[in-house]
Amino acid sequence: MRFPLMEQLIDCSLMKHEEFWPETAPVVAENAVAGLERYGFVVFKIGMLRLDGDASRRLAHRVAAELRTELIRAGAPDDLGLEIDAAQATPVPEPFSCRSLLPHHDGQHASYLTPSVLDEPDWDPAWRTFSSSGYTTTHAHKMYQGIFIADPGEALSVTTYYDWLRILEDVKSARFIGNPDAPSTARWLGDNLRRALDAGLTHSFSYPTVGGMLGLTETALLAVPLLHCERPVAAEMKERFPLLHTLSGTCPCRGCAGEVTRVFCNVTSLAMGLTWPEFRARYEVQVPGERFDLLVGHNLTTLHGGMAGGRGRVIEPLCLVVDKPSGSRYEAWLSRSWRRLSG
Repeated sequence: MRFPLMEQLIDCSLMKHEEFWPETAPVVAENAVAGLERYGFVVFKIGMLRLDGDASRRLAHRVAAELRTELIRAGAPDDLGLEIDAAQATPVPEPFSCRSLLPHHDGQHASYLTPSVLDEPDWDPAWRTFSSSGYTTTHAHKMYQGIFIADPGEALSVTTYYDWLRILEDVKSARFIGNPDAPSTARWLGDNLRRALDAGLTHSFSYPTVGGMLGLTETALLAVPLLHCERPVAAEMKERFPLLHTLSGTCPCRGCAGEVTRVFCNVTSLAMGLTWPEFRARYEVQVPGERFDLLVGHNLTTLHGGMAGGRGRVIEPLCLVVDKPSGSRYEAWLSRSWRRLSG
């Protein structure tokens, strides 16, 4: 079990008094940019200030707005906007309650890592939108995903992060070991996405799956959306893809509870040679959520999930988005983001 580094925990004590925000908010946001770009996510420790809910929310909104300004100053697209979504509450626990989330990007059809045209000139930015269907949370492309923890709920609330760049590099390197003609990791991911995109257009899938992005080609594993751990695989998906009957019934570690989790355990085993518990041990970073903290992650270079241990958890998304993921500044930002591991 691993937790964030100290550099990722952003001290917000300078902003305790609202009248000083014009001077202090830019300093706090600037302090966060380096950690966010180096490690993929940061935590603004607003909860430790012991302000009330309204004051903490105003502070979180101001931090998010200042972070947008600082990221643009650091090279992000100048049309980067702040999107404040409606609060999301964890449902009352019940059989197959969706309280635990597997690794994913936020935004479904429109938000996932792709090559930059500066590194792969034949990549078409149009391929960054996987689906034009209505099965989406938003049509904006989320570059940074923020979570304001309005209420952690009755038990421990944990957001999990996974270094997607490291995962891709590890899998690609193992797949092409000893091959002098191995593609770049960005090229390899792009090829996988194009294959998944073609399958999606054929089978009406809504967004690329982790298995598809890691190079699996079995249609059933490109088809089933693996997100809510406790839920069963949809009956219509099992009927359409009989392989899912087997994969949802057993998994390599023999310990996963829930059909969706067992399928994901099969996915990580096939793609990486790691069971889901082994994947977690290698890549997962856990962030316990204190009331009123603001968590911000790079939505393309990290995956995130979560575990809500009881009812009552309420989060409010604060995301930094663009309408169109293209243009010279976007491509430069994306190319630089790819180089985080070597930076």
